[in-house]
Amino acid sequence: MKIILASSSPRRIEILSLLGLKFEIIPAKIREEKIEGKPILTARKLAREKALSVWKQNRNSVVIGADTLVFLGKEIIGKPGSEEEAFVILRKLSGRWHKVVTGVAILTPYRKVVLHDVAKVKFKNLSDEEIMNYIKTGEPMDKAGAYGVQGFGATIVEKIHGNFYTVMGLPIVKVYEILKEYTLITHPVDISF
Repeated sequence: MKIILASSSPRRIEILSLLGLKFEIIPAKIREEKIEGKPILTARKLAREKALSVWKQNRNSVVIGADTLVFLGKEIIGKPGSEEEAFVILRKLSGRWHKVVTGVAILTPYRKVVLHDVAKVKFKNLSDEEIMNYIKTGEPMDKAGAYGVQGFGATIVEKIHGNFYTVMGLPIVKVYEILKEYTLITHPVDISF
């Protein structure tokens, strides 16, 4: 059965590639509306809408949609619209714990699964100069919470409680378990003695 990732995110493509699967990329085109004060419900809803928008044209396929949100308390912190906004976001997160939720929807002709995973992330205390230097890398501009844990942003993350790949954009352990149920993943033969 054909597998389709309903995202053009380089991070999600990289993570799904770790499973050694062949998959197509068909970016979802939806209007992303957030449910104020409900980051987990929002991530699940957006993941489902993304997957569904692609699955409707590919009903004999496995379609994977995902959405990642950063939140502080119940405040959803999206992608910055400018360097000034990135600065405000990074200043707000400096020295604090926040949460990252990634919602995932996996739709097939036989089953539809929507799940999520949450990780806690703590930034180190950041000086204004460190924030500006990070913004100059360009990394914050297309990422929820104005950072990417897999890039130079790793230098501002002090601790992670939870799955690193959830923070990066796709909780690979949970996705793997679902795909394994469809026998889309073959396991290496154990030849140990």
